[in-house]
Amino acid sequence: MNTREVRARFFWPATSLLAVFSYFYLLGGLYIPHIGDEAPYIEIVRLTAESGEWLPLATAPELENTKPPLLFWLGVVATDWGNVWSLFRLRLVIVLVTIVTAGIVFWLARRLSGDLEVAYVSALTFLGFYSTFHYGRPFLTNLPETLFVFLAFVVVLSRRGLVYWTLSGVLLGIACLFKTFALVAPVGLAFFWYRLSARNYRLAELLRLELPRIVLALVIALAIFALWPLLDTDPAAVVQHFVLEENLGKLANEGYWTGLLSGPYPIYRIWLGHIGNAGLFAPPLLVLAFTSYRDRYSLRAEERALWIFVVSFLIVYSFPSQRQENYLIPTVPALAILLGLRWGSIATKWFRLFAVPGILLALAFVLLIYHVSLQGLSGPGYETWQLTVPVVTLLSWLGLSMFPRRGRFLFHGLVFLSFLAIACSVAPFEGDLGRFEPARARRLRGRTVYAPTEFISRQEKHHFLLPGTDIRGYDPLDANRLANLLESGQIVVIHRPLGFELQGPFRVLARRFDLSSRHSLNDMSRIVLGGELDLLVRQELVVRRFRQQRLLGNP
Repeated sequence: MNTREVRARFFWPATSLLAVFSYFYLLGGLYIPHIGDEAPYIEIVRLTAESGEWLPLATAPELENTKPPLLFWLGVVATDWGNVWSLFRLRLVIVLVTIVTAGIVFWLARRLSGDLEVAYVSALTFLGFYSTFHYGRPFLTNLPETLFVFLAFVVVLSRRGLVYWTLSGVLLGIACLFKTFALVAPVGLAFFWYRLSARNYRLAELLRLELPRIVLALVIALAIFALWPLLDTDPAAVVQHFVLEENLGKLANEGYWTGLLSGPYPIYRIWLGHIGNAGLFAPPLLVLAFTSYRDRYSLRAEERALWIFVVSFLIVYSFPSQRQENYLIPTVPALAILLGLRWGSIATKWFRLFAVPGILLALAFVLLIYHVSLQGLSGPGYETWQLTVPVVTLLSWLGLSMFPRRGRFLFHGLVFLSFLAIACSVAPFEGDLGRFEPARARRLRGRTVYAPTEFISRQEKHHFLLPGTDIRGYDPLDANRLANLLESGQIVVIHRPLGFELQGPFRVLARRFDLSSRHSLNDMSRIVLGGELDLLVRQELVVRRFRQQRLLGNP
């Protein structure tokens, strides 16, 4: 066997196993990279499972039924109608969807290139994008949406008969039932532009021969999405809250121009969004964008088609007033294939630069582990290998920067080692350090516990921390509400800094350490470089005001 055959048979499959392991490791943990939307999504699954009905989706009083149902139905099935209630069960289905999407990327890259190594590189690039890791493990809609949107485009890219346009419409409709009917806009533009390009921009020919098929696919997608309000017992609420407010409301012109270049959603946020989505692949992605633009007249037809798919989403999502980089995630598989096709032609010298973000990230987590250990928080929490992985990752990135010749073959593996380093750095908090003592948690079963919710339904995680309790949320910034709860003798979860000791007529019923989120760059710098762990780690106390007539031993 030659060197390429050895890599294809042994090296790339081994890297793929490392990728899968990094996706499954601590999958059921509280502190995997995720966003706040996971909490309300999980809450909807739990309440819907408790209702025993598929529709309408059950929501908390402060939330309206504004989400398409497919994701929540997956959660209901995965947890056996809430009978097996765990974060791992909920997230497992998302990870499986992510891996299937990587398989589609592998297949298409192999078909376009005829090269097994290109197929592996493309699939691993998709899994190595930080947006895939960030959104492709938690219980969120983004990866199911990505799978079916990308499949809809792949079908049209591969076959163009009427049957395939129909199939593409069905796949797009399924994506809409995961996310939103608005997906027909960017995908419709991609269909139209791709077929126009394939016909050398002969518009009349396109309108006569292709437009009816494109319209058919989009109409089928919208018809499938329409099944939701047709089957829901309150279709008016679906139209009002989801269609008009959550979707069309983002097209409101008020403040559009003033927010075009400033505010939280400037237009450059969406056009530069894939740099953040790429994570450690951002430098290679910039090289890809430059070389593809330079060689734009000599690109293969398939490469042009994939770029059309990517740019169509950029164009359409520039129009809403809310422009977020996660809207672009359905095009990440296309970018992964484009990068895979050109990976072998990237000059070796570039891998010195490519290693820099990896060095900085690995160094940050080595320092974090050092500060956690120095504070005495970890105890026996870190396993030897969990301490080893971040150090080995840092040394490997440094080695790549000094000896870049093998960079194109080692880069992906180092990305997945970096993902593992993230998990290893917080591993003690996924163990006993971040959990309430089981005996104390059992004593709270059947009780009502008020937990702080700093984001919509953030208290939902306490259903996993304190199973069997009636968890209710409160706003921790509302001092009067908290004081009233404590004064009335309710069991309340509060957050306090490290080293804080509770004073007054209160008893601590349970205690754990919690990691806060949503840190600024300045905060992260102070945590990593200055060891200011108070910005990251806090005590979570379950407390209750005791009365003299009660025995202190009874919560």
